[in-house]
Amino acid sequence: MYGVAIIGTGSIGKTHVKAFINDSRAEIRALCSRTTAKCHEIIKEMLPERKSEITVTDDWHALLDRKDIDIVSIALPPQMHKDVTIAFLQHGKHVLLEKPMALSLAEEDEMMKAEKESGKKLGIIFQNRYYTAIQRAKKMLEDGYFGSILSVDVTSHWFRGSNYHNLYWRGTWGSEGGGTLTSQGVHQVDMLLWFMKGLPSSITAIMDNRKHTNSEAEDEGMAIMRFPDKAIASFSVSLSDMDEAQGFRFQCEKAAFTIPEWSLSVKKPQPNGYPEVDKEEEERLMNVFCSIPALTKEGHDAAVSYFIDAVENNTKPDASSEDGRNATAFIDAFYLSAATEQTVSLPLTEKAPVYTTEGLVSAMPKFFRKTISTESQSGTMTLGSASK
Repeated sequence: MYGVAIIGTGSIGKTHVKAFINDSRAEIRALCSRTTAKCHEIIKEMLPERKSEITVTDDWHALLDRKDIDIVSIALPPQMHKDVTIAFLQHGKHVLLEKPMALSLAEEDEMMKAEKESGKKLGIIFQNRYYTAIQRAKKMLEDGYFGSILSVDVTSHWFRGSNYHNLYWRGTWGSEGGGTLTSQGVHQVDMLLWFMKGLPSSITAIMDNRKHTNSEAEDEGMAIMRFPDKAIASFSVSLSDMDEAQGFRFQCEKAAFTIPEWSLSVKKPQPNGYPEVDKEEEERLMNVFCSIPALTKEGHDAAVSYFIDAVENNTKPDASSEDGRNATAFIDAFYLSAATEQTVSLPLTEKAPVYTTEGLVSAMPKFFRKTISTESQSGTMTLGSASK
């Protein structure tokens, strides 16, 4: 049984709690929040039978030396990720960290150094990987059913009201590390890099803030890119889409497919070169798709269980710190290209203007000035189209 501490008990922290409860190998032994009332609410709702056993604290330092805690799940604002992660790694804890990994590549390099020196696991929550249709498509692609990837179109469109950034830690480059690409689009960034097996070789981007006036950072952006294997891709991100359209369309040598809403298309040329549907091949590929076993857990539940697997088997986490860093490298290259109106080559080096948090803050435009800051917000949280 692995003892677990959850650091941060806002909406996403509560989701972490549910996921650990759903894995019989884990037992939640501590909850930490600057507002301890939230911890008590979670215990009352989800773990009432263990009320007297779970530690509640507003100081994460108090948990560093706890011998009965093996895994720490961090659901704090991004500007706190580096210090809290490094401290727990150095005290012999495995760490599962909510996205984004940190504010900058420099911070993430420090975290990965602590991970290596500690011998413990550092994993990132990228829950959108863990849905049946997505996993099936990934396996079929890797098994060669679709041939090589020619192009990918990525849509990462979300909706948040203009008051979304009123929460105290949202809406500045220095506290959040970016805008909608960092906070929401990071899910599609991770999935793109996961499918493409690495970073693009170059990226050209534009961005703006059209509606979210309490945020310094972008609420719209678009990019085109080329990958080392010559595949090309487009990426569109928005925080103002009332349809919340999120998805991928892959054009491959042998077929086209979309995820997370699965669709498949296979065409063959007529004698004049115009297309006709290859019904036989479509049926064959659909049969392969349906034959791949469905996931027994999806979303956050799967992300947590995969991380526990890595701890239990002493293997690399499925969504690793390297994956978290790659996502940040993509995002920072996107921002740098948009800010400078130039194509940016990857990988970024330590000389890149956006390598440090200070460099990122200095290099980025401030679309609006944050003037409203609240401690908490009411309402429910949504997780995007993959979770529907």
